[in-house]
Amino acid sequence: MKVAIIGGKLQGTEAVYLASACGFESILIDSNPNVPAAGLADRSICGDITASDEAVIAAMMEADFVLPANENDRVLEAVCRICEEKGLPLAFDKAAYEITKSKKKSDRLFLENGIPAPRYYPKGKAPYIMKPSGESGSAGVTYARSKEEVEAFLAKCTDPENWIVQEYLEGPSYSIEVIGIPGNYRTYAVTQIHMDQFYDCCKVTCPCPITKEQEAKFSVLGKKLAQLVKLHGIMDVEVIDDGEDFKVLEIDARIPSQTPIAVLYASGINELSELADIIVKGEFVSPQCDLGRFSVYEHYRRDKGAVVQEGEHMMSDAGPLEKRMDFCGSKVSLLDEKENGDFCGIFVNWADSKEKLEAQREQILRNLKTLP
Repeated sequence: MKVAIIGGKLQGTEAVYLASACGFESILIDSNPNVPAAGLADRSICGDITASDEAVIAAMMEADFVLPANENDRVLEAVCRICEEKGLPLAFDKAAYEITKSKKKSDRLFLENGIPAPRYYPKGKAPYIMKPSGESGSAGVTYARSKEEVEAFLAKCTDPENWIVQEYLEGPSYSIEVIGIPGNYRTYAVTQIHMDQFYDCCKVTCPCPITKEQEAKFSVLGKKLAQLVKLHGIMDVEVIDDGEDFKVLEIDARIPSQTPIAVLYASGINELSELADIIVKGEFVSPQCDLGRFSVYEHYRRDKGAVVQEGEHMMSDAGPLEKRMDFCGSKVSLLDEKENGDFCGIFVNWADSKEKLEAQREQILRNLKTLP
């Protein structure tokens, strides 16, 4: 099976990696030939989809389905238009995405349907988190220690109506993916999201330290949200456990980065294969399984000999990644390595127990720190 992946940054890297893992041929399409996924794809087409580049359209028409892996509105509009004109199977739900890309629209959905979520300012107690409504993940997130800081920020802000201010809840964050069509949804292994100092995900682990009851409740919640947005495709749901309940932080109806690879090596389920079943065949083909392993997906950067772990922002400017096996003991590494030995990279590992996995991680970090 062939998949045309539109966008080669972190979401595209995830999609290309998953495609290879399930035996799909990946055709990467991006206007920049030096995006991270370019080093991993079977083929790369450099072209401007918004200009209806003929080479781009020809590559899309080769594929069994088209997967947008970006959040650029102009690109997404062009992909949807071309797929509609050419009758191409599209693994993207524009209507659901329009709801989930806006924190105001999605938060309204939560409120109207009794979905637990952080309370809006001025309700709730300080501290608060301020974030632009149209961004995903940690982009633009600002922390305010008091109501006075919130007021000062909003007074200086040129577009306060486009900002969300909510109470800052403390506790572990978890994510779950939902794939399917109305009336037929599946959820997958729950992953834990670990943040750096900038509220950016630096590590994903699977499975999570939650009970079976919490896991089942999270699955029901994910399917309910998918049903509410009438999802046709894939979305992820991120929550925080504040000690009272799972509170929904955000939902995103597009292929995520980081978590599907962690799910792959923990459970054995490839979410791209599952998505292809729904988009191309109209139903799930493979039975769900769980290998019962422990996995971790994380980012490390080496700069002038110092090795640090940071969020995914460190990969945003990476060049084409090279897949390396057993680099410093890591089972899989996706690296942008410089001539002087510095690098930024994604490190993926798994083991039969949490203890074995932690021992692996500690050894890898020691090896990274002693590189010449």
